[in-house]
Amino acid sequence: MRNILLGLLVVAELAHANRRGQEDDESYQSKPYESYSIWESGEIHDKLHEWQDNYPDFFHLTTSQEKYGLPAAGDEEDCPFYAKKGCPNYIATIQDFITHPEGSDSSEHLPEVFWSGCLHGNERVGPTSVMHATFLLLQAASCEATPRNNQEIALAKRCRKELKEKGIDDYQRKWLARLLSTRRIVMTSTTNALGYYRNERTEEGIDPNRDFPYDVKDPKDCMQTIAGRTINEIYKEHLFQLALTFHAGTEVVGYEWGAPTWLEKLSPDNAAQASIGAAYSRYGGGWSSSKPYEYGTMNDLVYEVRGGMEDWSYAGSWDPDRVVRCEPSTFGGYGKEKTVYNNSTLRIFNMLIETSNTKEPHSHLGNSQDVLNRDTKGNGHISRNIRLALLAAELVEPYVSVFAVNQLKLSDDIVPMSHPKGSNCRGDKSVKIAKNVKEVVIEWTVGGAMTIDNTELWYAKWDDIKSDHINCLKQPNGTEGFEKGTVTEATSGTGFFSEAGAYPSRKPGQPYGPIFTGVLNIPEGARALDEFVVIVSARVDSDWKNFPKKEFDPKIPPQSHIVNARTDPEWHHESAGKYVQGRLSWFSKPLTIVIGDFEDGIENESGQLVDTIESPRFGADTSGPTEKELIAGLLCLALALCYLSQRRNSNKGYILAEEDDDFVFDAKPYSDKDAEVELQSIP
Repeated sequence: MRNILLGLLVVAELAHANRRGQEDDESYQSKPYESYSIWESGEIHDKLHEWQDNYPDFFHLTTSQEKYGLPAAGDEEDCPFYAKKGCPNYIATIQDFITHPEGSDSSEHLPEVFWSGCLHGNERVGPTSVMHATFLLLQAASCEATPRNNQEIALAKRCRKELKEKGIDDYQRKWLARLLSTRRIVMTSTTNALGYYRNERTEEGIDPNRDFPYDVKDPKDCMQTIAGRTINEIYKEHLFQLALTFHAGTEVVGYEWGAPTWLEKLSPDNAAQASIGAAYSRYGGGWSSSKPYEYGTMNDLVYEVRGGMEDWSYAGSWDPDRVVRCEPSTFGGYGKEKTVYNNSTLRIFNMLIETSNTKEPHSHLGNSQDVLNRDTKGNGHISRNIRLALLAAELVEPYVSVFAVNQLKLSDDIVPMSHPKGSNCRGDKSVKIAKNVKEVVIEWTVGGAMTIDNTELWYAKWDDIKSDHINCLKQPNGTEGFEKGTVTEATSGTGFFSEAGAYPSRKPGQPYGPIFTGVLNIPEGARALDEFVVIVSARVDSDWKNFPKKEFDPKIPPQSHIVNARTDPEWHHESAGKYVQGRLSWFSKPLTIVIGDFEDGIENESGQLVDTIESPRFGADTSGPTEKELIAGLLCLALALCYLSQRRNSNKGYILAEEDDDFVFDAKPYSDKDAEVELQSIP
């Protein structure tokens, strides 16, 4: 009975897919690219709620009014899309809530990034830029999440096609999906919501970027704005490592110092700040009328300010002598205890991005064509700041990714919305090799870093490793029980976003990053079905801990989370249920190598003879059907195939892709290897 019902459901679904596919083919017209324009408050409001509805597993939305009980700045006439008086301060959290459910251990250890679209309401490039960056992440992660039925396959194909038409290839899509699934990004698109709606610099006459309690003389002169209080409340709930705050009036990437106390001084973290600032400039790029962003300290390139968000974010936790307890009188006051900070919260690289010389440029905004490419012909003010936002998410934490085994390119590494029931991934990323293969060649890349100081290859039998030592949601504690493989070429290099570019260099068809190669020898005595686990480690950016070469103050080691998280294994901070743990080595997701029961020369799906095949990500039911179930299943299959044959003969204008049939009957996961065939069914 179960199989009969299944067969009937399959026939019904295929019939529905035929009708839907035909309708979609007739109605689908993909624009090759979108010309960017500045979004108004109402459009941002609509998009935020649309994404909340369309991407509930990746996008959570609230306001500082709802979450923190803050009043809304403004009058009844302001922000008419809001049901209450004033303008709401929207807070969006972008995270893989299936892989990392709220309150889970893995969620609490996610590296965190913050994007502020605007503190000054008349500086208009930032809000639209962070909104487009958010949508790219949502779209890519939705595509990359493994589909489970025909409707999801159709959506995945469509999304891939749409992204490819914009110049985003498979590796770039996977990169975007990785960023969403392995980080937490918090965004306030219009931080100064009232100012943005009114197109005014201030919030009710008060400058939000003079409103933070660092290097301020009078406690009454800080936390006067709802914009400032919103950020303060958010920061006290997180442990951000990188943040961007978008402004306008010049074209600069600025970092510490920016306060009067530290004029003509560099910060203790200058080595890393200069490295990241330069990367922002390079990746942003320029065009005929705009050079790549100049980068340097805010005191040198902009001007010094008291109460600036950037210096407060960076030093508020470790330089308490310059932090005051605010006592504002606006909006009914704000408790001074709210500007008392622990030793962990405020150690952030919160860089200032001066996006454009004009506060609200009306030309050279760019378009979505090849938007991830700094040399795109569609570059502009919005295009390059989309890339800067994404680069912040990239650099917040290093990672290692194995992408090929014996020249077989692996389908996936990070798949969004996976592991909803646990963290064990013994068979999650797996290949089988012929039983007479003696050497296995592994290829990998390293991201989230400027300099790869050293990378190593490790392997062991799965059964020799403690069950709690390795999983897919946490970094291993070390390599105890592992043997070292051989890295055959370079053991160090430079990252894709470094000044030198990726080294060792990539070849066409490989990921965008440095490409490393290693070999492991299959131990003598290995038998069919033995399982080995492979991990790759990398140590990165050790030069970030170096003292600046020029005059700096105070005379102490680097104080930021992002530097110490990758250079000091003793660095441990926790606050509000969030953690930052330092380490020297960063590890890949584990790869399982299974010794097959076949000799060299097995035929793969393309008819090629190979010694390595990739295992399905989701295994089938191995219990096997009963005789009655088998007969019933075959009968239903025959009926379904007969029905499809009639449909094809009666409607030759549309043919359902063979891969869709395979997915339904074999429960085979969608693969990019099938995409070229499947995409042919979409005009």
